[in-house]
Amino acid sequence: MIDFSKIKVVLVETSHPGNIGSAARAMKTMGFKNLFLVSPKCKINEISYAMASNAGDVLDEAIVFDNLSEALSDCDYIIGATARQRDIPIEIFNPREVAKKIHTKQFKSIALLLGNEARGLTNEQLSLCSIGLHIPCNKDYTSLNIASSLQIMLYEILFESKNEASDINKIDKNDIASHEKLMSFLSHLDKVLKNINFIKDDRPMISRKINYIFKKSGLSEEEINILRGFLSAIENHSQ
Repeated sequence: MIDFSKIKVVLVETSHPGNIGSAARAMKTMGFKNLFLVSPKCKINEISYAMASNAGDVLDEAIVFDNLSEALSDCDYIIGATARQRDIPIEIFNPREVAKKIHTKQFKSIALLLGNEARGLTNEQLSLCSIGLHIPCNKDYTSLNIASSLQIMLYEILFESKNEASDINKIDKNDIASHEKLMSFLSHLDKVLKNINFIKDDRPMISRKINYIFKKSGLSEEEINILRGFLSAIENHSQ
């Protein structure tokens, strides 16, 4: 059974205090408490607490960050919620599929990202994610508010946690590389591939697709160290 304390709900640029409160209520009803706010467009106020009902303690402990990278620095699995299914840089799964993926491996820290109410997560923000999450709904009316979306996502995680058949292919929880180390490796990889003219600045999609191959792999720290040694050997050979 997954430890819910490892899962962070990250609200990005939320614009209405009531939505922050409703999200806190959705979290507490499903047993989650780690709420992160990235560059919020509003402050937690009396409206937030009113909408949170008896989940004010989740708001009390919410942590505010100036940028998304800082909020995700210790995460090794990042899930980005999106209403879009096309023209995005990551692979998309439904909430039940995502819940199963979370339980397949023991990650050190998992982030669940939800974007601004009006525009959701940008492609740049989604590019930081390991996978995307899309909630199937009425194609003629796809509007889900933050709390409703979050409730569905967290319910599936809670439901899957009670399924004892989720112990397949687990790896040591200390093996998965942190988001910070993964991004450092991807930056190194991008530099080397540009130096050998494999990718060019006018073709950013190629770079994003290559990055995604590694993001979805759940690389261990040892594997990243091996790959970085390989990149360093290429750099030395090219000099």
